[in-house]
Amino acid sequence: MHKMSLLYKISYSALFIALGIILSRFVSLPALFGLPFLKISPANSVVMFSSFYLGPFFGFVVGTLVDTLGALLFPTGPYNPLFTIAASLTGLMPYLCYVAIRKTHIEDKFPFISLFMVVLLNVLLAIFFIFNDEIYSESGKTAYVLYPWLKWTISSVCFALSIVFFIALYLLNKKYKDKRFSKHYKINLIASSVFITYFVFKIPVGSLVQALVLNWEFLIIMAVRMLAGFIMAFVHIFLISIALDVSLNFNVEGALLSENTFFKRIKGKLKNKTAE
Repeated sequence: MHKMSLLYKISYSALFIALGIILSRFVSLPALFGLPFLKISPANSVVMFSSFYLGPFFGFVVGTLVDTLGALLFPTGPYNPLFTIAASLTGLMPYLCYVAIRKTHIEDKFPFISLFMVVLLNVLLAIFFIFNDEIYSESGKTAYVLYPWLKWTISSVCFALSIVFFIALYLLNKKYKDKRFSKHYKINLIASSVFITYFVFKIPVGSLVQALVLNWEFLIIMAVRMLAGFIMAFVHIFLISIALDVSLNFNVEGALLSENTFFKRIKGKLKNKTAE
């Protein structure tokens, strides 16, 4: 494979920025259920893929410009630069999380981190439902009632999705087991990197900013966004895995492949010195 040139990275960054803006502005569901802070969009798949493929710096640039240019070119309300912080982290963290997890070898056989994150999300959701029967709007005049049947339905759906997710993860691992993809990337690591990026960085930081700007309660915003993110994270993992698989046909070393090659060379040199 050829090494990725700076011009190649810049060109693909521009492509990902344009695609991200289109997806975030024209292929998205903003203000779901009348909640101004709840938006579902596949644009985050593009941003996180840019981090895996181009590296954390270009992922950071793509995430930042997708949010900033999208807000300026296709405004849906007043622009606040604080909202861009979460978008920037979405492009920065996937690569860093993947590399950090891979070095621990904790996910070589089983997606332990993904399992921990999914269980934790289900527990937090249950705790939120136990202590909240209503969600109030920013004005305090509109109340969204959380009926018992709604709580049980959402909790059951989340539990079912958790099982489906691990089944899908197993099937993806099985599908790529004997293919070129498995020699370069690990599905478990991709899943855990997406989960950590989403639920440790993007959603908490974005929820905090939105709570300050929109004058809603932080815990309510984060709970609702985590519920939506819980579903979208599965979609992002699937789309990113497909994109990384397709990228192997370009015969160009992506950021993760270059990093892997670099450390293999270091290990080889250390072994040669030890043998001497």
